[in-house]
Amino acid sequence: MRWRRRSAGDRTRLFFATDIHGSERCFRKWLNAAKALEADCLLLGGDITGKAVAPVVEGPNGWHATLNGRTLEARDEAELDELQTKVRARGLYAVLLSPDEAERLGTDDRFYESTFAGAMRETLGRWAELAGERLAGSDVVACFMLGNDDPPELAELLADSGVISYCENELRELPGDVEMISCGFSTPTPWHTPRELSEEDLGARIEELAARVTRPERAIFNFHCPPRDTHLDQAPSLDDQLRPRVGAGGLVMESVGSSSVRELIERTEPLLGLHGHVHESTGVQRLGGTVCINPGSDYQDGVLRSVVVDVTSEGIAQWQLLQA
Repeated sequence: MRWRRRSAGDRTRLFFATDIHGSERCFRKWLNAAKALEADCLLLGGDITGKAVAPVVEGPNGWHATLNGRTLEARDEAELDELQTKVRARGLYAVLLSPDEAERLGTDDRFYESTFAGAMRETLGRWAELAGERLAGSDVVACFMLGNDDPPELAELLADSGVISYCENELRELPGDVEMISCGFSTPTPWHTPRELSEEDLGARIEELAARVTRPERAIFNFHCPPRDTHLDQAPSLDDQLRPRVGAGGLVMESVGSSSVRELIERTEPLLGLHGHVHESTGVQRLGGTVCINPGSDYQDGVLRSVVVDVTSEGIAQWQLLQA
């Protein structure tokens, strides 16, 4: 369906992106959608934090960092800002270190973990300040949550972040007389990420959330884990060494979503399902009367994959997958 500018009347515009994994460029694009796309509500799904620290090492003639096997150098403060921006755009945490600290980062696990945790907190704090600057004085509602890759202790930090509100495990009233429930956990993965649940425990958690919904036909199920056996949960099958399996037709794909999520959606038929987790499975699929969407993720290239959805009193008026 072709996307159109929002018209007057009872139409509410939702903008959803997910799995930005610490990419500051993607976060800024998400914020900019409020103005650029006339969005009433910005939704950011799980997996918001980065995956690694990139040391920016101070030397006698400036600073240097390694990115994608290339050495980047900065000779003054302006070039340092540019270098850090390039690192952050790819979802890495640019941390200023001395040569001794950079060497210690690779040998001392405790030092690495504390540096990583500090960088995550500093970045989220800076993002919250940026959101306050961009959205202050507007009527835009902005919500986000953790995903399976995000450290659980960050929930407390995000719970009171000003303009952006932390929405996980809550029933939220959104513009347009729409309800939303959110869950950022996933089923088990080969990487044993911080926020995984068994299929049974995930099912119990989302069932408890769904019990709070008063009108499923006006509800959004914002579940990081996509419904199983759909176009939204197809990922490369991995061997015991976590290497993608290759068959005669190329990569072997398999379903990695949640059967509990699928069963709940098919039984209750909410208005909209918003999902992420599986970066390769950009797509839209109907399950009964529900439109389920996974915009996918290309965060490592600074590309924001997203979806804009217009909702009226009649239901979903239009949707469009976007990338920028």
